[in-house]
Amino acid sequence: MSQFIGFDYLKVGQRIKVKGKSSEDRTFVASEISVKSPDDQAKIEGVLQRLDHQKNSVRIFNRDFALPGNIQVKGLQHNLIDLKELKTGDVVKLKGKYSASNGLMPEKIIMKENMGFNVDELHGAIGEIHRAQKTLEVTGFTVVVNEKTAIEGF
Repeated sequence: MSQFIGFDYLKVGQRIKVKGKSSEDRTFVASEISVKSPDDQAKIEGVLQRLDHQKNSVRIFNRDFALPGNIQVKGLQHNLIDLKELKTGDVVKLKGKYSASNGLMPEKIIMKENMGFNVDELHGAIGEIHRAQKTLEVTGFTVVVNEKTAIEGF
C-alpha cells in the first residue's frame, strides 16, 4: 500500500493545515497535514527571527513580511499590545490574506506560548501540487511531503 495514499487525494484550492519545520532553503518539511474547513485567512506560526521597526517588517521561516501600519497585535493574555513589545525568539502566529502575487499580507499578530518544542505551522489553500516531487505550494511555501508525513482528514 502506498505511503502517500492521502497525498493522492489532495486538490488545488483545498484548505489545509501543515505542521512541520521550515528549512534554510525556504521549503517546509511536513510532519502532518490535515484537511481544514474553509477559512479565508492564511496563517503561519513560528519563531520570530527578526523584528525591524524601521522597515515595519517581521522575519519568520527565513522570509520577511511587511506589516501594515494598523497591524493588530495580541499578547499571551489575548489583550492588545504594542508591536514594540514583541522580541526575537517569541513564537507568533501571523494571520491575514494570501495571494500568489502579493504573498501573505498580515492583518494580525498573535503571540503564542513558547513551549520549547513548538512545531511550525502553515494554514492555507493548496496553490499547486507537484505529485512527482511530492510537494505542495501553500501560502507561498514549498511543502515537502515524505513517507513520515501523516495525512489526515479523508
